[in-house]
Amino acid sequence: MQNQIGAVLKVVGSIVIALGLLLGLIGGSQANSFLFFVTTFLGSLVTGMVLIGLSEIIRILEVINENIPKRRRKMVRGSNDTLFDSPSQAMSTKEEDDIKDFLQKHDIEIEKIIPTPTEDYFIIKTSARYILIEMGGFTPKIINEDKWPEDLVGWFEHNIQD
Repeated sequence: MQNQIGAVLKVVGSIVIALGLLLGLIGGSQANSFLFFVTTFLGSLVTGMVLIGLSEIIRILEVINENIPKRRRKMVRGSNDTLFDSPSQAMSTKEEDDIKDFLQKHDIEIEKIIPTPTEDYFIIKTSARYILIEMGGFTPKIINEDKWPEDLVGWFEHNIQD
């Protein structure tokens, strides 16, 4: 999907170049001056190319932004190798009951509760996705997927097979 601002900048840049050529030709022929044509066309060419260049920068930044989560996970994998092979923390029956009660209140069906090596964090497998639950407070808390701790993202990708 292309960014709308980048697309508009590209179109406006092309229009500026075309208008500069057209106005340069018309003005140069009416003034009978080649210098008028060249200065008008070169000015519009530079302006149009700057706008097209900005649209390309926006496109490249968008591609980089789409790839950041992938790069972050690769960095985690390289820097936290010790966590990958760490055993999962034991889960008490109270924690299991608290998780089940909490998710039942939120109408989430549980397929499996997966303890992680990090204390108070559990990954819940549902029919549609995985959910991270933090048990550190008085009540369980669902952690948004983009806010998962980096070491748990790496551990999850390394150890959990679909």
